[in-house]
Amino acid sequence: MSTHFMQQVLQDHIDAGHGSQTVWWDEKRIPLDSIGKRVTDLLDLRGRRAVVTGGAGINLGQACVNRLAGLGADVAVVDLSQEQVRQRGFSRHPSAPDAAGVAAAAAEKWGTKVVPIHGDVMDWDGVRTVMSEAAEALGGIDILVNNAADVVVGDFVTFGREEIDRSVRGTLTGPMYCTRAVLDHMLPEGRGRIINIGSEAGSSAMPWLTVYGALKAGLGQFTRFLGKELGPQGIQVLGVNAGSMWGPDRPLTEDRPETLYPRGRTAIQRYELPEEVANMVAFLASDAASAMNGAMIDMGGGMAV
Repeated sequence: MSTHFMQQVLQDHIDAGHGSQTVWWDEKRIPLDSIGKRVTDLLDLRGRRAVVTGGAGINLGQACVNRLAGLGADVAVVDLSQEQVRQRGFSRHPSAPDAAGVAAAAAEKWGTKVVPIHGDVMDWDGVRTVMSEAAEALGGIDILVNNAADVVVGDFVTFGREEIDRSVRGTLTGPMYCTRAVLDHMLPEGRGRIINIGSEAGSSAMPWLTVYGALKAGLGQFTRFLGKELGPQGIQVLGVNAGSMWGPDRPLTEDRPETLYPRGRTAIQRYELPEEVANMVAFLASDAASAMNGAMIDMGGGMAV
């Protein structure tokens, strides 16, 4: 169907006295300029401003930062400061830099603006400050990647109140806090992309992951419901279900049982790289995903098949 034909449909609708607000055709929202472009053109993120929570993480966090910056986006790397890590009783992997180190390396490699911002996604007031700082540093926020997570794994019967509360706050409450804070910056612009990092564990029961899987399933439903709610306002809410990822914190040798685990659980019979999952994050952040909303994409190598 040609643009001229659709414009005539709209005019006929108006002439019939129905007005222009009730018709589904809206030139301002339908990306007509994408017609005739290469898909690679649609993947161009130059001029976009992204926030990645947990961006200093040695696996998916850094992969998302680099994939987005590699496509031209300016990025805010949000993560705990070293002091916040100590206060929370966490420990960083020996090879993991903090947000400042990740930002500096990405900026040098890709030539975009990449800034570090320290903050705790489980702090309601702190998250609002983080998003305001990111918007000021980047000139606005177009993309939010809710990657940061904190969860306790193990058999549910061994959990007490502390383990349950920590898992809920780190896996579900944190992304909700971040999403609510970023909407103050996206809604006035009438556009935005929110990408939640889910897990194949949300739909496939796995040992020691009862609480984690239930919470990631909840994050998937949050994604679907919020996409429906915010779609009319120009906000797309999407998600990626990651599977078993290989990284510097997971050495693989034939005599380790965790090396064999994905062979029996996935169709590709191997671990996936964080960069492979981040490829989908970058796609969902781009104009190539302009018709998507409320969807969770499985990226677990066929784990859910």
